[in-house]
Amino acid sequence: GAAAAPGFTLPPVRVAWVDYNGQLHVGNLATRAQHVLATVDASAADPMIQAGGRLYWADFSKDVAPIRDYDIATGKIGYLARGDSVFASADGRHMYIVQTASRLIELPADGIGSPRQLALPSGWHVSGGLGGWSVAGGIVIYSGSADQRLGPTILAAWNPRTGHVKIIGRDLDIIDTYTPPGARYSLLAWTSGGVLGITNTSTLASLTVRSPNRYGFTYGGPFSSGAFSPNGKRLAVFLNTTNPQDPYNAPHSVLAIVNTRTGAPRLVPAARLVTTEDVGWARWLPGGNRLIAGAEGGSYAVDAVTLATRPFSFGSPGEDINSSGDINFSATILPASTEAGHG
Repeated sequence: GAAAAPGFTLPPVRVAWVDYNGQLHVGNLATRAQHVLATVDASAADPMIQAGGRLYWADFSKDVAPIRDYDIATGKIGYLARGDSVFASADGRHMYIVQTASRLIELPADGIGSPRQLALPSGWHVSGGLGGWSVAGGIVIYSGSADQRLGPTILAAWNPRTGHVKIIGRDLDIIDTYTPPGARYSLLAWTSGGVLGITNTSTLASLTVRSPNRYGFTYGGPFSSGAFSPNGKRLAVFLNTTNPQDPYNAPHSVLAIVNTRTGAPRLVPAARLVTTEDVGWARWLPGGNRLIAGAEGGSYAVDAVTLATRPFSFGSPGEDINSSGDINFSATILPASTEAGHG
């Protein structure tokens, strides 16, 4: 038989997530030790936002939701302005709270300071999804109907400082963005009609990733189904291995690691997932060679160099994430500098 794939260990990186009962967890990937920090009204389907040593999320317990924050160093939970969603700027220095489809406020990354009111140019709106996307020098905005089924949607980058709007493309569902430190460009990963592409926001050069099979890539949408590695050289995505439109069978996907320079995908056949609602999640670990990836039915640890794969869980293998409290779509990798004692 085939030789077993070499085992590998995960670094002692900390990850935060909220489970389907609203419990906010922090766990250590190396030891799988974890504890519950607090009970919060956050969505387990929406990635928690991390900036300025804090975690941010929209509190869904009230009709008009306040944005909440958790200070990783002190363990204190605070309230910020009301809003539908929150996301960080590309350089991590600011965060944006979406208050309506065309109004945001900008705050320093730690949430402390006077908010700056931002109004989008007439005829444009931010994503109607759970969050927003930042690119070098600004944020992603859309024109056309907020309901994408009603017609084409133009996607652009808007610089709130200058007011400049740069058209990037149309009918693109963003799955992730990557901005190199200090760069004036970003890479946008998107899907459109089962096709996967990567576009440079400065040159508008686009790379199309060819699917090795007929069913294309998972849709992604607001529940981001992909992730750039920390250096932008790789993109983790999910490739449909069954017809996602088949009403009688659960949709299956495998993880694929795309080279963002060549567009070549490497399949990770052992990381096979049931991708209900056409979504999965992936989070890279510092260094960009390892990642954890999952969907509704569980998760894996993967070595992107050797493609070694093993099931990964903070609970008992095979438990349903809806009831087990295990890691899920809301997972956020915490930076090492926020360990207790480092401020």
